[in-house]
Amino acid sequence: MRVFLEIKRSISELELCFLNFDLVTVKQGIILFWAVWLTLVVILNLLDVLKNTGVLSTNWKFNSGNFPFMQAVVKVYGTPNAITWALYAGAIVWEIVAIVLLWAALGTFDPSNLRLVNLAFLVNLALWAVFVIMDEIFLAFLVPGFNIMETHRSLFTANLVSLMAIHLLPNT
Repeated sequence: MRVFLEIKRSISELELCFLNFDLVTVKQGIILFWAVWLTLVVILNLLDVLKNTGVLSTNWKFNSGNFPFMQAVVKVYGTPNAITWALYAGAIVWEIVAIVLLWAALGTFDPSNLRLVNLAFLVNLALWAVFVIMDEIFLAFLVPGFNIMETHRSLFTANLVSLMAIHLLPNT
């Protein structure tokens, strides 16, 4: 009987916790998700650089695999490897800028002033928009085994929906 009462009290405390839960926390959670996810993407892309430059073994598993995929996409025009590396490095730098802005937006989050949040999502949306355009330019749909165009469009859409949720959801 005592265990039952203890469980009931724990459930009541949990309910009280959720009653005090506001949508500002949800908004912060959305920003946190994108900051963590994009940070992981950059780490995996940097590990991919190390693997493809011979610093890490070719057997190294924890990496994005994006550089070999990018090589497969851009070869449609016989793009030199140096250009592929420049494109890849540019994407990583862009992602890092987005990460810094997302973490800063989270750390200084103020629901009455979303300027930094807007900038962070603008940089992120622009990144995915450029990827969607590059997919078209390089005919990424011709690369067998991947549906990268859909992935990039989905990431653009998910970022846009996230920004809309931050703006449209009430704070309480």
